[in-house]
Amino acid sequence: MNNLFPDFNGLKQEKLTNTDQLLTVIPLLKNNKQENSRILLLKIHNKIRSAIFTIYPEKDNSGSEFSGRVIISNLNGEFVNGFRVDNGYIISNFTKKNNNNSTYKTIDLEEVIIPVRLKASKANTAFIFPGDSPGSSLDDYTWNPDYLNGGGGNGGDTKPNDIAKDPCSAAKTTSVDAKSISYSSAKTSIIKASNDGLEHSITLGKDNNGQITQAPMNDGGAYNVPVNSTWPGAFAALHNHPNKTPLSAGDIYTSVKLNIKSGTFTTTYILTDGEVYGIVVTDLAAAKEFVATYPADQLPGQSPEFPDYILDQMLDLVNKMGSSNEGRTTAIAFVLDKHNSGITLLKQDSSGNFQSIKTQETTQANGTKTYTSIPCN
Repeated sequence: MNNLFPDFNGLKQEKLTNTDQLLTVIPLLKNNKQENSRILLLKIHNKIRSAIFTIYPEKDNSGSEFSGRVIISNLNGEFVNGFRVDNGYIISNFTKKNNNNSTYKTIDLEEVIIPVRLKASKANTAFIFPGDSPGSSLDDYTWNPDYLNGGGGNGGDTKPNDIAKDPCSAAKTTSVDAKSISYSSAKTSIIKASNDGLEHSITLGKDNNGQITQAPMNDGGAYNVPVNSTWPGAFAALHNHPNKTPLSAGDIYTSVKLNIKSGTFTTTYILTDGEVYGIVVTDLAAAKEFVATYPADQLPGQSPEFPDYILDQMLDLVNKMGSSNEGRTTAIAFVLDKHNSGITLLKQDSSGNFQSIKTQETTQANGTKTYTSIPCN
């Protein structure tokens, strides 16, 4: 398990049907849009059983529900079970052709067609933890993972969010976009215009050929600026903070609003004090839940602020992480991750690449908490 990089901040317990028992689900930090894994833990016969549940979406996963492969392995990566899903239904099983202990990626698998299709979201837990039926049989207990219940789009007339939920993959995508001429031009234009002490904003879009385009600049005030959300193919916007302040709660809440309005509008870049930070909505459903649970405190004539419950946690961490823009942003990122906000914060490095701001909290034997940056590989 040492090489799995579990994301303990994303730990959830999900209800199994026909029982009061909960399945513990821990995502992995290395997840991306091609391969997404979770560690599953379940108490069976007073013993904690474990498995790794990995999904591989089809490249064209545009149906109303998930299509692709699901592979079950143990914590050592050894193949246990697997099945293929077509638009939400299990259509075949995978089995090993030999009995060696290699991982499923390096052995031959045999695919057996299932005559009667089964709903993937109703897969019984015996499929995941075979041979451990507790008397009444695990066949009676089913797990309904929401990421197998609608892998095809986000509804409406907007295109699905193509930013991967994995923060490291999102950072890579953002880094590629930042290498474009349009991004560089927009950044230069905003920096030049910021000499007036006001905020300025430029939206980036993508044309039908996937080329990044640049909207005309919007001018704002000292603490706010309108964002052009109707530019064709809009997916990101850059704006500056003339007073050299870090990204704000208002930036966070506005980013979620923009993504709700348009499924492709996932990214906000903030230029401040010679640095560039990024806000990426990597999981819109989680982000919507976060802003609904912790709505912004909004006073007339002032920028939105986090509610006291979130703000107090962030300020407490600033004492440990520092009051610089990077320290405050790191504190905000940790709190957002702690509450499974579906929002990833990034910082652009000296080479022009964006790095995700992820931090691991460790409690020492004496109760002291330390914080360590988690780099992307």
